[in-house]
Amino acid sequence: MMVMVASLERHLSKERKILTEAIAGQNSIPVGLAYPPIPANYIYKLNQQALNDADYVVLLIGSEYGALTDKGVGYVHATFAAAQAARKPILSLIYEGEAAQPTDSFDQKRLKGFVEQLKTGCVFYWHDDDSLRDSAERGLEFIFEHHPSTGWIKADLQPLVASVSADDQSLIQKLKTQVQHLTHKVQSLPGHGKAEKVDFSKDQRLLNLKYQCNAFREGRLKQLDGQLGLPLQALFDWLAPTLLSPVTEARLRAVIAIRIQEAVLAEAKSRWPGSHAVSDIKVQQGSFDELKIRLRALNAIAFDDHGRWFLTPSGEQTALELSESH
Repeated sequence: MMVMVASLERHLSKERKILTEAIAGQNSIPVGLAYPPIPANYIYKLNQQALNDADYVVLLIGSEYGALTDKGVGYVHATFAAAQAARKPILSLIYEGEAAQPTDSFDQKRLKGFVEQLKTGCVFYWHDDDSLRDSAERGLEFIFEHHPSTGWIKADLQPLVASVSADDQSLIQKLKTQVQHLTHKVQSLPGHGKAEKVDFSKDQRLLNLKYQCNAFREGRLKQLDGQLGLPLQALFDWLAPTLLSPVTEARLRAVIAIRIQEAVLAEAKSRWPGSHAVSDIKVQQGSFDELKIRLRALNAIAFDDHGRWFLTPSGEQTALELSESH
């Protein structure tokens, strides 16, 4: 897919690099030029060409509104309006920290109004490099899942797929999903035998789930790193209901973060006495990859063409028996 990135140039060069890396990590192509702090109609025109060809638009919003076009609106704001008019899926990544540099009061007033407008759409927030990277990855997965696109096709492959319309692609995907569900049903019918349950006795090692979080005490914030030793079966039990249909890793990360919140808060209180809350719990990629490998080795999960997780027949049988026992 092609993703058009709209942002200001000043104070966001490093952040823009993080965003383009996140887009490339999703096997997509980042396009678009940053707007300088002075009027630049030529860049706006170039970005309009990029927007017309793009499948998605990402707005990277910092602590400034930026220079104005001839019509009196900011260039990023104008790009947003053009994307809406073209019915492009839009992801807004909004900064919610303190301004790095002194800003003009009129600029801030315009920025506040623009942000309020963006909040009616798909919005993720960030306050530093790590939170931007996390929000970008989750936001991209969200719009890719909810607004699927066929993307770009190499010229030498075009004749192979020219006759497949967008409606046909959607129908094919629906049929694949139905086939998968029907396969599971057939395997559970009498005469086909039940799928074997997942045998967690084959892997009884605790999974060291490493995480990062923000802890709060008396109005102050502190970033903490930690880890929890959790049984593999407990993690499967948490994820199983969500995995009854294909889901993205971002959604599974959110499920785990909710489940471990109490334990993370208890750990925060122990390490930073007086802590009363934790937020932004992020499971480290290494721990998440280990979870993926170990569940796959037990034939509990599988992955579709988009990298989404779903239960195997054995995993589904285990999940259904688990729900009946509850």
